[in-house]
Amino acid sequence: MSATQKAFAAMKYQLGGALKKNGVNLWRFVFSAFEKMTGNERTFFIEFAMLNPWLSPSDVLLGFKPRVKISAEDLQHVLAGTDSAQRIKSETLVVPSYTVVRAGTLGDGAKQLCRYFPVNDVVHTGRSFDIQIKDCRFDENSLEGSVKCSPSEVSEHPEYLCDSGSMSWNLRYDFLLSFENGYKTKELSWQIPGAKAVFSGEITLDGKEYNVIPRKSYGYVDRNWGSSYPSEWFHLSSSNIASLVSGKSYQNSSFALQGVYDGRISLVVNLEGKSYSFTANSRKGAYSSTWNCTQMPETEDGEKLHWSVSINSRSLILDIDVFCLVRQLYLRNWELPDGERKTLKILAGGTGDGEIRLYKQHGKNLELLEHCRVAGVFCEYGQPEETEN
Repeated sequence: MSATQKAFAAMKYQLGGALKKNGVNLWRFVFSAFEKMTGNERTFFIEFAMLNPWLSPSDVLLGFKPRVKISAEDLQHVLAGTDSAQRIKSETLVVPSYTVVRAGTLGDGAKQLCRYFPVNDVVHTGRSFDIQIKDCRFDENSLEGSVKCSPSEVSEHPEYLCDSGSMSWNLRYDFLLSFENGYKTKELSWQIPGAKAVFSGEITLDGKEYNVIPRKSYGYVDRNWGSSYPSEWFHLSSSNIASLVSGKSYQNSSFALQGVYDGRISLVVNLEGKSYSFTANSRKGAYSSTWNCTQMPETEDGEKLHWSVSINSRSLILDIDVFCLVRQLYLRNWELPDGERKTLKILAGGTGDGEIRLYKQHGKNLELLEHCRVAGVFCEYGQPEETEN
Protein backbone atom coordinates (compact mmCIF):
# COMPACT_ATOMS: atom_id res chain seq x y z
CA MET A 1 0.00 0.00 0.00
CA SER A 2 1.41 3.42 -1.00
CA ALA A 3 1.87 6.27 1.48
CA THR A 4 -1.08 8.10 -0.08
CA GLN A 5 -3.33 5.04 0.20
CA LYS A 6 -2.32 4.59 3.85
CA ALA A 7 -3.12 8.25 4.50
CA PHE A 8 -6.62 7.90 3.07
CA ALA A 9 -7.09 4.66 4.97
CA ALA A 10 -6.53 6.71 8.13
CA MET A 11 -9.39 8.97 7.03
CA LYS A 12 -11.78 6.04 6.64
CA TYR A 13 -15.37 6.67 7.70
CA GLN A 14 -15.94 4.39 10.67
CA LEU A 15 -17.20 4.40 14.23
CA GLY A 16 -18.01 0.83 15.04
CA GLY A 17 -19.15 -1.25 17.97
CA ALA A 18 -20.02 0.50 21.19
CA LEU A 19 -18.54 3.76 19.87
CA LYS A 20 -21.52 4.21 17.55
CA LYS A 21 -23.61 5.12 20.59
CA ASN A 22 -20.87 6.15 22.97
CA GLY A 23 -17.99 7.85 21.22
CA VAL A 24 -16.64 10.64 19.08
CA ASN A 25 -15.15 10.80 15.57
CA LEU A 26 -13.51 14.02 14.39
CA TRP A 27 -11.86 14.99 11.10
CA ARG A 28 -10.01 18.34 11.08
CA PHE A 29 -8.70 20.47 8.19
CA VAL A 30 -6.59 23.56 8.98
CA PHE A 31 -4.95 25.91 6.45
CA SER A 32 -4.08 29.51 5.57
CA ALA A 33 -5.90 31.78 3.09
CA PHE A 34 -5.53 35.37 1.90
CA GLU A 35 -8.23 38.04 1.67
CA LYS A 36 -8.64 39.11 -1.97
CA MET A 37 -9.03 42.83 -1.26
CA THR A 38 -6.26 43.32 1.33
CA GLY A 39 -3.97 40.32 1.04
CA ASN A 40 -4.27 39.70 4.79
CA GLU A 41 -3.49 36.14 5.82
CA ARG A 42 -5.86 34.18 8.06
CA THR A 43 -5.99 30.67 9.49
CA PHE A 44 -9.18 28.70 8.76
CA PHE A 45 -10.52 25.39 10.02
CA ILE A 46 -13.22 23.05 8.71
CA GLU A 47 -14.32 20.01 10.73
CA PHE A 48 -16.74 17.14 10.60
CA ALA A 49 -17.55 15.47 13.93
CA MET A 50 -19.82 12.64 15.07
CA LEU A 51 -20.91 12.46 18.71
CA ASN A 52 -22.73 9.31 19.88
CA PRO A 53 -24.33 9.40 16.40
CA TRP A 54 -26.48 6.26 16.56
CA LEU A 55 -27.97 7.03 19.94
CA SER A 56 -30.53 9.19 18.12
CA PRO A 57 -30.13 8.48 14.38
CA SER A 58 -33.17 10.47 13.21
CA ASP A 59 -33.04 13.54 15.46
CA VAL A 60 -30.35 15.90 16.68
CA LEU A 61 -29.93 15.80 20.47
CA LEU A 62 -27.96 18.75 21.81
CA GLY A 63 -26.89 18.32 25.41
CA PHE A 64 -27.11 22.05 26.12
CA LYS A 65 -30.62 22.52 24.76
CA PRO A 66 -33.06 23.47 27.58
CA ARG A 67 -35.63 20.73 28.12
CA VAL A 68 -38.51 21.44 30.46
CA LYS A 69 -39.66 18.49 32.57
CA ILE A 70 -43.04 19.46 34.01
CA SER A 71 -46.06 17.20 34.36
CA ALA A 72 -49.67 18.34 33.95
CA GLU A 73 -50.01 18.35 37.75
CA ASP A 74 -46.85 20.42 38.10
CA LEU A 75 -48.21 22.87 35.54
CA GLN A 76 -51.35 23.39 37.64
CA HIS A 77 -49.17 24.24 40.63
CA VAL A 78 -47.23 26.73 38.54
CA LEU A 79 -50.40 28.41 37.29
CA ALA A 80 -51.78 28.53 40.83
CA GLY A 81 -48.54 29.97 42.15
CA THR A 82 -48.26 27.41 44.98
CA ASP A 83 -45.07 26.83 46.97
CA SER A 84 -44.60 23.43 45.40
CA ALA A 85 -43.94 25.17 42.08
CA GLN A 86 -40.58 26.27 43.49
CA ARG A 87 -39.53 22.66 43.96
CA ILE A 88 -40.16 21.58 40.38
CA LYS A 89 -37.13 20.37 38.47
CA SER A 90 -37.45 22.47 35.33
CA GLU A 91 -34.80 20.75 33.19
CA THR A 92 -33.59 17.27 32.43
CA LEU A 93 -30.18 16.41 31.04
CA VAL A 94 -29.70 14.28 27.94
CA VAL A 95 -26.75 12.52 26.35
CA PRO A 96 -25.95 14.34 23.07
CA SER A 97 -26.26 12.61 19.71
CA TYR A 98 -25.53 14.28 16.37
CA THR A 99 -23.11 15.00 13.57
CA VAL A 100 -21.84 18.53 13.10
CA VAL A 101 -19.97 20.57 10.51
CA ARG A 102 -17.86 23.25 12.21
CA ALA A 103 -16.00 25.94 10.31
CA GLY A 104 -14.37 29.23 11.14
CA THR A 105 -11.21 31.22 11.53
CA LEU A 106 -8.56 31.80 14.18
CA GLY A 107 -6.61 34.92 15.14
CA ASP A 108 -8.11 38.42 15.03
CA GLY A 109 -11.87 38.22 14.58
CA ALA A 110 -11.92 34.48 15.32
CA LYS A 111 -15.20 32.62 15.23
CA GLN A 112 -16.71 29.13 15.17
CA LEU A 113 -19.82 28.38 13.13
CA CYS A 114 -21.76 25.12 13.60
CA ARG A 115 -24.35 23.20 11.61
CA TYR A 116 -25.95 20.10 13.13
CA PHE A 117 -27.42 16.99 11.46
CA PRO A 118 -28.72 13.57 12.56
CA VAL A 119 -26.57 10.68 11.39
CA ASN A 120 -29.36 9.50 9.07
CA ASP A 121 -28.62 12.58 6.92
CA VAL A 122 -25.06 11.38 6.32
CA VAL A 123 -24.46 9.72 2.95
CA HIS A 124 -21.33 7.62 2.59
CA THR A 125 -20.16 6.02 -0.65
CA GLY A 126 -18.01 2.91 -0.96
CA ARG A 127 -14.79 4.98 -1.08
CA SER A 128 -12.68 5.02 2.06
CA PHE A 129 -13.43 8.71 2.71
CA ASP A 130 -16.44 10.26 1.02
CA ILE A 131 -19.03 11.87 3.30
CA GLN A 132 -21.93 14.06 2.19
CA ILE A 133 -24.47 15.86 4.39
CA LYS A 134 -26.86 18.12 2.44
CA ASP A 135 -24.59 20.59 0.56
CA CYS A 136 -21.50 19.74 2.65
CA ARG A 137 -19.06 17.18 1.26
CA PHE A 138 -15.80 15.76 2.56
CA ASP A 139 -13.87 13.39 0.29
CA GLU A 140 -10.35 12.29 -0.57
CA ASN A 141 -9.52 15.36 -2.65
CA SER A 142 -12.08 18.09 -2.00
CA LEU A 143 -14.13 19.98 0.56
CA GLU A 144 -17.38 21.77 -0.26
CA GLY A 145 -20.03 23.28 1.95
CA SER A 146 -21.46 26.17 3.90
CA VAL A 147 -22.42 27.13 7.45
CA LYS A 148 -24.60 30.05 8.50
CA CYS A 149 -25.99 31.23 11.82
CA SER A 150 -27.77 34.55 12.41
CA PRO A 151 -27.31 36.73 15.52
CA SER A 152 -30.88 35.96 16.58
CA GLU A 153 -30.26 32.19 16.30
CA VAL A 154 -27.12 32.49 18.43
CA SER A 155 -29.03 34.51 21.02
CA GLU A 156 -32.00 32.14 21.09
CA HIS A 157 -29.94 28.92 20.91
CA PRO A 158 -26.83 29.05 23.11
CA GLU A 159 -26.80 25.25 22.84
CA TYR A 160 -25.38 25.65 19.31
CA LEU A 161 -22.03 26.61 20.91
CA CYS A 162 -21.20 28.90 18.01
CA ASP A 163 -20.95 32.51 16.85
CA SER A 164 -23.00 34.33 14.25
CA GLY A 165 -21.90 34.67 10.66
CA SER A 166 -21.63 32.74 7.40
CA MET A 167 -18.91 30.80 5.64
CA SER A 168 -18.82 28.82 2.40
CA TRP A 169 -15.93 26.97 0.78
CA ASN A 170 -14.90 25.15 -2.38
CA LEU A 171 -11.49 23.56 -1.88
CA ARG A 172 -9.18 20.87 -3.15
CA TYR A 173 -6.35 19.35 -1.16
CA ASP A 174 -3.56 16.78 -1.31
CA PHE A 175 -1.21 15.20 1.22
CA LEU A 176 2.54 15.78 0.88
CA LEU A 177 3.63 14.29 4.21
CA SER A 178 1.80 11.76 6.37
CA PHE A 179 2.51 10.08 9.67
CA GLU A 180 1.09 6.59 10.04
CA ASN A 181 0.90 6.55 13.82
CA GLY A 182 0.27 9.35 16.28
CA TYR A 183 -1.46 7.35 19.00
CA LYS A 184 -3.69 4.31 18.91
CA THR A 185 -5.40 2.31 21.64
CA LYS A 186 -8.85 0.78 22.06
CA GLU A 187 -10.03 3.92 23.87
CA LEU A 188 -8.42 6.78 21.94
CA SER A 189 -6.75 7.23 18.56
CA TRP A 190 -5.03 10.11 16.75
CA GLN A 191 -3.72 9.88 13.20
CA ILE A 192 -2.10 12.52 11.00
CA PRO A 193 -2.69 11.74 7.31
CA GLY A 194 -1.98 15.35 6.35
CA ALA A 195 1.01 16.47 8.43
CA LYS A 196 1.81 18.66 5.44
CA ALA A 197 -1.15 19.21 3.13
CA VAL A 198 -1.61 21.52 0.16
CA PHE A 199 -4.95 23.31 -0.23
CA SER A 200 -6.33 25.40 -3.08
CA GLY A 201 -9.63 27.11 -3.81
CA GLU A 202 -11.84 29.85 -2.42
CA ILE A 203 -13.57 30.75 0.83
CA THR A 204 -16.19 33.38 1.59
CA LEU A 205 -16.44 34.49 5.23
CA ASP A 206 -19.11 37.05 6.16
CA GLY A 207 -19.13 38.37 2.59
CA LYS A 208 -15.34 38.68 2.25
CA GLU A 209 -13.59 36.49 -0.31
CA TYR A 210 -10.34 34.63 0.36
CA ASN A 211 -7.93 32.81 -1.94
CA VAL A 212 -6.25 29.60 -0.81
CA ILE A 213 -2.82 29.47 -2.48
CA PRO A 214 -1.22 25.99 -2.53
CA ARG A 215 2.40 26.94 -1.70
CA LYS A 216 1.25 29.27 1.08
CA SER A 217 -1.59 27.17 2.47
CA TYR A 218 0.50 25.27 5.07
CA GLY A 219 -2.31 22.76 5.46
CA TYR A 220 -2.79 20.25 8.23
CA VAL A 221 -5.25 17.32 8.45
CA ASP A 222 -5.77 14.92 11.33
CA ARG A 223 -8.37 12.59 12.77
CA ASN A 224 -9.34 11.80 16.35
CA TRP A 225 -11.73 9.07 17.42
CA GLY A 226 -12.59 6.95 20.43
CA SER A 227 -14.68 6.99 23.56
CA SER A 228 -13.90 10.69 24.15
CA TYR A 229 -11.08 13.21 23.83
CA PRO A 230 -7.93 13.25 25.98
CA SER A 231 -8.77 14.59 29.45
CA GLU A 232 -6.18 17.33 28.92
CA TRP A 233 -5.89 18.65 25.35
CA PHE A 234 -2.45 19.79 24.20
CA HIS A 235 -1.68 20.28 20.50
CA LEU A 236 0.96 21.91 18.27
CA SER A 237 1.53 21.48 14.52
CA SER A 238 3.12 23.34 11.61
CA SER A 239 4.77 22.78 8.24
CA ASN A 240 6.16 26.35 8.02
CA ILE A 241 9.70 25.44 9.07
CA ALA A 242 13.11 26.99 8.33
CA SER A 243 16.54 25.82 9.48
CA LEU A 244 18.54 28.30 11.56
CA VAL A 245 21.60 26.13 10.94
CA SER A 246 21.58 26.18 7.13
CA GLY A 247 19.39 29.27 6.69
CA LYS A 248 17.13 27.35 4.29
CA SER A 249 13.34 27.23 4.28
CA TYR A 250 12.32 23.59 4.48
CA GLN A 251 9.88 22.50 1.77
CA ASN A 252 9.24 18.92 2.93
CA SER A 253 9.07 19.18 6.70
CA SER A 254 6.42 19.22 9.39
CA PHE A 255 5.75 18.35 13.00
CA ALA A 256 2.69 17.52 15.06
CA LEU A 257 2.29 16.72 18.73
CA GLN A 258 -0.75 15.98 20.82
CA GLY A 259 -1.81 14.69 24.21
CA VAL A 260 -2.15 14.10 26.94
CA TYR A 261 -2.18 10.31 26.52
CA ASP A 262 -1.49 8.16 29.55
CA GLY A 263 0.75 10.84 31.04
CA ARG A 264 2.76 11.45 27.87
CA ILE A 265 2.77 13.59 24.74
CA SER A 266 2.85 11.99 21.27
CA LEU A 267 5.21 13.73 18.83
CA VAL A 268 5.97 13.06 15.15
CA VAL A 269 8.37 15.19 13.11
CA ASN A 270 9.94 15.09 9.65
CA LEU A 271 12.84 17.44 8.87
CA GLU A 272 13.67 17.16 5.17
CA GLY A 273 13.36 13.38 5.07
CA LYS A 274 14.63 12.62 8.57
CA SER A 275 11.71 11.33 10.61
CA TYR A 276 11.40 11.00 14.37
CA SER A 277 8.46 9.44 16.14
CA PHE A 278 7.63 9.35 19.84
CA THR A 279 4.20 7.81 20.36
CA ALA A 280 2.59 7.63 23.76
CA ASN A 281 1.41 4.05 23.27
CA SER A 282 5.01 2.83 22.88
CA ARG A 283 6.71 1.07 25.80
CA LYS A 284 7.19 3.25 28.87
CA GLY A 285 10.98 3.22 28.73
CA ALA A 286 11.18 4.41 25.10
CA TYR A 287 11.14 8.10 26.02
CA SER A 288 10.00 10.58 28.63
CA SER A 289 8.12 13.80 27.92
CA THR A 290 7.46 17.01 29.80
CA TRP A 291 5.14 19.78 28.67
CA ASN A 292 3.49 22.95 29.88
CA CYS A 293 1.36 25.86 28.74
CA THR A 294 2.06 29.00 30.75
CA GLN A 295 1.30 32.71 30.55
CA MET A 296 4.32 34.91 29.98
CA PRO A 297 4.93 38.37 31.53
CA GLU A 298 3.37 41.12 29.42
CA THR A 299 5.64 42.88 26.91
CA GLU A 300 5.17 45.67 24.38
CA ASP A 301 3.53 43.13 22.06
CA GLY A 302 1.07 42.08 24.74
CA GLU A 303 0.49 38.93 26.78
CA LYS A 304 1.59 35.59 25.34
CA LEU A 305 1.04 31.92 26.11
CA HIS A 306 4.08 29.64 25.98
CA TRP A 307 3.76 26.00 24.88
CA SER A 308 6.88 24.09 25.92
CA VAL A 309 7.65 20.43 25.20
CA SER A 310 10.74 18.32 25.85
CA ILE A 311 11.19 14.75 24.60
CA ASN A 312 14.06 12.70 26.02
CA SER A 313 15.04 9.26 24.71
CA ARG A 314 18.27 7.35 25.23
CA SER A 315 19.88 8.91 22.18
CA LEU A 316 17.93 12.10 21.40
CA ILE A 317 16.55 15.21 23.06
CA LEU A 318 13.97 17.28 21.20
CA ASP A 319 12.80 20.62 22.61
CA ILE A 320 9.96 22.74 21.23
CA ASP A 321 8.97 26.23 22.36
CA VAL A 322 6.00 28.04 20.79
CA PHE A 323 4.52 31.43 21.70
CA CYS A 324 1.17 32.94 20.72
CA LEU A 325 -0.34 36.31 21.62
CA VAL A 326 -3.27 35.92 24.03
CA ARG A 327 -5.35 38.40 22.02
CA GLN A 328 -5.05 36.08 19.00
CA LEU A 329 -6.34 33.03 20.87
CA TYR A 330 -9.96 31.95 20.66
CA LEU A 331 -11.91 29.88 23.20
CA ARG A 332 -13.70 27.01 21.47
CA ASN A 333 -16.24 24.64 23.01
CA TRP A 334 -16.57 20.98 22.05
CA GLU A 335 -19.35 19.03 23.71
CA LEU A 336 -18.15 15.79 25.29
CA PRO A 337 -19.96 12.48 24.61
CA ASP A 338 -20.52 11.92 28.35
CA GLY A 339 -23.52 14.24 28.50
CA GLU A 340 -24.23 16.14 31.72
CA ARG A 341 -23.36 19.35 29.86
CA LYS A 342 -19.64 18.66 29.83
CA THR A 343 -17.44 20.49 27.34
CA LEU A 344 -13.82 20.51 26.32
CA LYS A 345 -12.84 24.18 26.42
CA ILE A 346 -9.92 24.82 24.07
CA LEU A 347 -7.82 27.94 23.63
CA ALA A 348 -6.88 27.82 19.94
CA GLY A 349 -4.59 29.92 17.77
CA GLY A 350 -3.09 29.77 14.30
CA THR A 351 -0.32 32.36 14.62
CA GLY A 352 2.11 30.69 16.99
CA ASP A 353 5.84 30.96 16.38
CA GLY A 354 8.90 29.48 18.03
CA GLU A 355 11.77 27.03 17.68
CA ILE A 356 12.65 23.33 17.51
CA ARG A 357 16.00 22.06 18.79
CA LEU A 358 17.19 18.50 18.18
CA TYR A 359 20.19 17.12 20.06
CA LYS A 360 22.17 13.88 19.90
CA GLN A 361 23.22 12.57 23.31
CA HIS A 362 26.84 11.46 23.77
CA GLY A 363 27.03 10.48 27.39
CA LYS A 364 26.72 13.75 29.31
CA ASN A 365 27.44 15.84 26.21
CA LEU A 366 24.93 17.10 23.63
CA GLU A 367 25.47 17.59 19.91
CA LEU A 368 23.11 20.03 18.18
CA LEU A 369 21.73 18.23 15.11
CA GLU A 370 19.14 20.80 14.05
CA HIS A 371 17.77 24.16 15.14
CA CYS A 372 14.63 25.35 13.31
CA ARG A 373 12.28 28.27 13.37
CA VAL A 374 8.57 27.38 13.14
CA ALA A 375 5.82 29.84 12.19
CA GLY A 376 2.07 29.79 11.70
CA VAL A 377 1.80 27.13 14.39
CA PHE A 378 -1.65 25.69 15.05
CA CYS A 379 -1.64 25.68 18.85
CA GLU A 380 -4.28 24.47 21.30
CA TYR A 381 -4.64 23.94 25.02
CA GLY A 382 -7.82 22.74 26.69
CA GLN A 383 -9.41 21.07 29.67
CA PRO A 384 -12.86 19.58 30.30
CA GLU A 385 -15.40 21.62 32.20
CA GLU A 386 -18.81 20.76 33.56
CA THR A 387 -21.37 23.55 33.23
CA GLU A 388 -23.50 24.28 36.27
CA ASN A 389 -27.23 23.90 35.74
